[in-house]
Amino acid sequence: KRAEIYTYNSKDMVYALAWSVRKDKKFRLAAGSFVEEYVNKVEILYLDETKGELGLSQPSLSFNHPFPATKIMFLPEKGTGLPDLLATSSDYLRIY
Repeated sequence: KRAEIYTYNSKDMVYALAWSVRKDKKFRLAAGSFVEEYVNKVEILYLDETKGELGLSQPSLSFNHPFPATKIMFLPEKGTGLPDLLATSSDYLRIY
C-alpha cells in the first residue's frame, strides 16, 4: 500500500474531528466547525476513491450545531448490525 494525503478546505475553522470505523462506509470523517456565534455545523465527509478527493457527498450530509462541538464520535462498531449513530458534545450531549 502507498501512503496518500488528502485535503479538505472548509469554509469555517475546524475544531473537532472523528473517523468512522464501519466496514460498509469506508473513509468517512465528521468535522465540526468553530464559529464564535450560535451557528456552527457538523459535516460528514467522504473519500471519493474515483476522483481521489475528500469532500461532502451529494446531497451533502451536514447539520447545524448551536455551539462548537468539542468532541465528535461515531458509534465504535465495525459491523453493520447496530444503527449508525453519531454523538457530539458542547453545551449538551447530542446523539444523532
